[in-house]
This record gives sequence, structure tokens and C-alpha cells, in this order.
Amino acid sequence: MSGGSIANRVEFLDSIKINYAGNSEVDVTDAYTSINITEDLFKNSLSCTLNVGDSSGSLDPVDFDGTETFKLAFKSLLENDREISVIFRIYKVDVTIDPQKNDIKMYQLLAVTPEHYKQSSMDINQSFKMPINEAVKNVFDKLGSSRKIDIDKTTGTYTYIVPGMTPYESMDFFQRRAYDSSFRSSLFTFYETVDGFNFKNIEKLVNDNRDDPITYKFTPIANSSETEDDPMHVIQEMSLSANKDIMQKIKSGAYANAVQEIDLMNQKVNSSKVQIKEDFSTFKHLDKVAMSLDSKAIIDEHLNTINSTQWINKVGNVSDKRSQLIPRRKFYSDCLSQVQMDLVVPGNSNLSVGKVIEIDLLELSGKTEERQQEPKISGKYIITRLSHSLGRGSYTCNLICNKESYKANSDDIKKNLVVKQ
Repeated sequence: MSGGSIANRVEFLDSIKINYAGNSEVDVTDAYTSINITEDLFKNSLSCTLNVGDSSGSLDPVDFDGTETFKLAFKSLLENDREISVIFRIYKVDVTIDPQKNDIKMYQLLAVTPEHYKQSSMDINQSFKMPINEAVKNVFDKLGSSRKIDIDKTTGTYTYIVPGMTPYESMDFFQRRAYDSSFRSSLFTFYETVDGFNFKNIEKLVNDNRDDPITYKFTPIANSSETEDDPMHVIQEMSLSANKDIMQKIKSGAYANAVQEIDLMNQKVNSSKVQIKEDFSTFKHLDKVAMSLDSKAIIDEHLNTINSTQWINKVGNVSDKRSQLIPRRKFYSDCLSQVQMDLVVPGNSNLSVGKVIEIDLLELSGKTEERQQEPKISGKYIITRLSHSLGRGSYTCNLICNKESYKANSDDIKKNLVVKQ
């Protein structure tokens, strides 16, 4: 257990030992300098960086060849916090000499979970005639992993062939074809967290998690003397990136795009399109009263003009919804990428990507005597990337969060499209 305030402390549940050459091991619990475990909603593997300062030569006997493993087991300090326990396998090692003390070797060990190694030398050559969610389970079971997988259901049964792909490549193949009639974008993704693997519909994650967000507060410097009742949920650092490049949106067709599907067998072209003015209300939004990222004025002038069209070929008589899904996914994905919040918060082992947080940001302006909710930054976000950062005596979580619309709490919401869900 480390020192410091409870909001930034970590409890290690086991020592950190690097296993090598069969049954040999070396304990680096007292030698590690920092640990970063990263989950990403759009990456198929959990990753870890373990930094070790070796002043005794204890790592000299280890001839790193890619077979070495180590286990990390820890939790944040509140009684009911989740215990994280993950085994990693090292795939890359960088060794340098400490510039301050030339008798200390600094090791940076990059690692992934063992499943990533195993799947990289596997081939899936198989035809499927079943729902995509069943095919995902079928391929995952071939890994023989003891870790669980959480799979969202998909709609429809199709015939498709996976032509000599690794299991993770197969998941990419499946997520491009997965369809859920209950959620318009059907933006599926395959990713790994400290709990296991996931094949999830992002729009469904938004819908399922937005009613029970984890609230984090940010106190401006001017009000930093205020006491906080819950130090575990205070934002320590925050930066916002909001993409307001209107010209880029117009040219890319971010809010008005189309797919033309060439049906050679029936000698026709099927057209599918998404336009923000008609379709904004058909998608699930993080805030139940949501406001479009752009005003009606610019939407009416440009963004309902189709500036981006993709052409695809229809394969036989298979109705796999691709022509409808591509523009919807582009819309939802583009919206999510336009508002990004980077946060540093106290270490919390309960956090994972896919969860929804609410940012409570009260500000004091020259127009008011009392603090009011900031109109654009505040609201709900989905966590898309998360790093558990463990240092000597410190534990923080670095979050990248995104949202696909604004919370409708500005002075004049009539300027934008607004939907209540």
C-alpha cells in the first residue's frame, strides 16, 4: 500500500514477479518506477508498460525472448472497489542507463495479454450461417481463453466466409457486418478491458449507461479553496478538444453522406443516405436533452448537401444491410470524434472504457453572482480510452472521453437541432 491521500492511493494485492525460463522468477515490486495499463474502446487488446529501475542486476539473468510474463493485482482503497488482476506477456524490452546514476539500468517492458500472442499465429478459415454474435463466440472459443467475453446480440442470419484471418482480424470482419435493428448506427467494436473481452454496440453502451453516470466535479482555480465532499470524484486536470472545422465537415460529408450500392444481378443501384436534419433524432444521445454540434444555419446552408458518396458492390442476393449501415456509422463515429475531453482523476479501479461519466463544471462569469453550469463542456461523456497509472505512492486514471452532441443548456438552444429522449 502506498502513501499519500486516499484519493491517489493503490493497494497491491500481490507482489510483481517476472516469470522467465520456465519456472524462474524475479521480484520487481520494490524496483518498479511506474506502471500504465491502457484500455481502448477501439483497440482489440489491453496493453501495459512496466518501468523498472534495476540497481542490483537482478534482471541480468533474464534473456528476454517474448515468453516472459508477469501478473498485476491491485485495487483502489475504498472497501467495495473492484480488484483488478491481469496476466501480461512481454513483447518488447527497451534498456537504457539512468543518466543520473550510471550503475542503474532502466527497463521499459511493453506487454499485452497472452491471448494476443496466441491468436497471432492462428488462422480462421470457416463459413458461417448464423447471427454475427454467435460467430463471434464461435471464433473466441477457439482461443481457449479462461477470460470471459461480453457480446451484444445482433439482428439477422447471414452466410459469410472468414478467409484465413486471425481471430482478432475476424472480429474486425464481424464488427463491420454486425447489425442491430434496435440501434440505428450499429457501430460495433471489439475491445479488451481488465475484466475480459467485449464485442459491443457503442450506441447501446450509450443508451444503457447514460442513466447511471459517474459524476466528476471540476473546481476552477478561483474556487479551489472550496472543500470537496468526495475527493475520489474530483477532476485534477482537464483539457477540451472540440473540432469546429466546418469546412472539413462539409467536404467530408460528416453530416450528410451517402452509399450507392451496385446490384449487378438486378441491374439497379440502391441508394442510402444520412442527413443530420432528418436523422439527428433517430440516434441515441448521451444527454437526454441533446443539442446538435452545429447550428441550423450552417446545417441548412451546407450540411444537408451530399458531399461524400461511397460506392459498393452488392454480393449475390445477400441482404446484409451494408449500404444502410455505412452512412449511419459514419455519422455516429464522426460525431463522437468531434468533442473530446482529456481528464486526470484520482485512481479508481472501478473505471473502464464504455462507462459514462458526467462532468459537473460550475463557473462564475461576469454576468452572474452565483456559479452556473458551463453550457458546452458539462454533460455526459463516454470513456473511450483509460490508463491506470501507478507510480511510487500515486495512482491516477487518465481518461479520454467523447460525446456526440452537446447538452442543451445554452442560452438559445433554438439555434441548433434539439432532441429529447
